[in-house]
Amino acid sequence: MNSTLTQAASPGETRRTFIKQAATVTAAIGASGLFKTAVYGQNQAPSPGSVLGANNRINVAYVGTGKQGMEHVRLQKEYARQNNIAQVAACDLYQKHLDAAKKVMGLGDADGFRDHRNLLERKEIDAVVVATVDNWHAQVTMDALEAGKHVFCEKPMTRYLGEAFEVYDTVKKTGKVYVIGSQGCLDPKWHKAAEWIRAGKLGPLVWGQGSYCRNNPKNSEWTFPVDPNANEQNLDWNRWLGRAPRIPFNPEHYFCWHKYYAYNSGIIGNLLPHRFLPLLLATGNPEFPRRVVATGTRKVSTDREITDTTHLLAEFPNGLTLAVVGTTVNEQGLPDVLRGRKATLHFASSQNKVELRPEAIFTEEMDAEEFADPHPTERIEVLEKDFFDCIRSGKTPVANIGLAIRAQTVLCMAEMSERLGLALFFDEKTRTLKTGDGKVIPPLTYDSVVPKLI
Repeated sequence: MNSTLTQAASPGETRRTFIKQAATVTAAIGASGLFKTAVYGQNQAPSPGSVLGANNRINVAYVGTGKQGMEHVRLQKEYARQNNIAQVAACDLYQKHLDAAKKVMGLGDADGFRDHRNLLERKEIDAVVVATVDNWHAQVTMDALEAGKHVFCEKPMTRYLGEAFEVYDTVKKTGKVYVIGSQGCLDPKWHKAAEWIRAGKLGPLVWGQGSYCRNNPKNSEWTFPVDPNANEQNLDWNRWLGRAPRIPFNPEHYFCWHKYYAYNSGIIGNLLPHRFLPLLLATGNPEFPRRVVATGTRKVSTDREITDTTHLLAEFPNGLTLAVVGTTVNEQGLPDVLRGRKATLHFASSQNKVELRPEAIFTEEMDAEEFADPHPTERIEVLEKDFFDCIRSGKTPVANIGLAIRAQTVLCMAEMSERLGLALFFDEKTRTLKTGDGKVIPPLTYDSVVPKLI
C-alpha cells in the first residue's frame, strides 16, 4: 500500500466525521451483494475459533513496524475507539523500529518481539497486520493464520506465485478473515461498475486500461536514507533476509529494498496492485488470467535492479484484456477505462465517479448514466475498518483473498514475462504456467537464477 494515495478530507470535514460516513458507504457496498462466495471463495459465516476480547474488542498486533507499518499503527491508534480495538503487541527485526512502535502504542518490553513466532504465541491476539518486507509476507501470513489470527497484509500478497497459492489455501483451510492492503478497492465507483457489468449494460467486455505513473528526481524513487546507527547487533540481518539469497550485512539493501529483485518486484508489486485490484473488481466477475505478457525498461533510474517503466497485458477467459502500465519517471498515465461491446465506462481519476457511455450503434437502445459519491474512500483507515467489521460479522471483506489471488497471479506472471522475455499462459485447474507451445515453465522462486535482459 502506498500512502501517497491517501486523500485529504474536504474543507471542514474532520477525519472522525469521515470515518462515520465511510461506515455507511461500506455498509452499502456490502448490502449490494457484490462479494459472492462463488466468485471469491471466502467464508460468509463467522470465522471458526474466533474469540474476541471483552466487549467484542479486537486485540491487534503488528509485524513489521517500519515506515508503512507505523502508518497502520498510528491510524489504528487514532481510530481505536471507533473500531473497538486494542493494540497489544509489535514485532520488528530492527530494534529502533520496534522501540518506536512500542512508544507510540504505550507498550512495555514484554509486548515487543524480534521474532514473529514468539508474538503469535500470545493467545489474546485476534488479528495481525503484516507490513514486513515483501519476501516475508507469505510466511508471516500463514503462521498467523495457523495460529488462529485474522490477517491484514500489505500488498503485494506475496513475493512469488507459488507461495501466493499457499496463502490462499491456508486462508481457505483456516476460515480466518484475510484482507489485502489496497484501499482503492473501497471506492464505490468500482462497485457500481461491477453492478452495471453484471447487469449486462456493457455487453461482452472487450478491453480495459489503467496506470500508476509518477515522476521523481532521477534515482530518488525508493531510495531512502540509510540509518548510520543500524548494525548487526540491533538489526537481525540474517532473519530479515529470510529465503532471499544470503549476502553480507548491507544497510543499503535493508533501507532501500524496493530497488532489488531479491525482496520485491518493483513497480509490478508495489504500484500496479493499486490499479489492477480495483479494475479486476470492477469487471463484476474477476477471473484468473489466460495469458500475460509484460515488458520493462530501466534506462533512466540506473541505480537499481528493478525497471523504472513497465507495461503489462492480461487476457482473461471471458475475452477481456487489461492493459496496465506503470512508471516512476513520467507522471502522464492512462485514464481508467473499461470497454464493452455496447458501452464504455470512464472512471474519474480524483473523484468517486464513473460514467457509462453507450457506443454509437447502441444509443437508441440505452441511455448514458453517471454515478458519483461525494465521500472519499480511497483511504487506508477505511479499509482497516472493513477488516475489523468483517472479523466481527464473518462477512467477506472488500479486498478479500479471492480477489487477491487472482490479481497476484497476473502480477507474478507479469514479472516472469518481463524478466524472462516470455508470453505465459495459466492453467487454473493445475495452477501451471506454460508457453504458447505447451512447455511448462516453473514459477520464479527465491532460488531462481534469472538472466539479465535489461
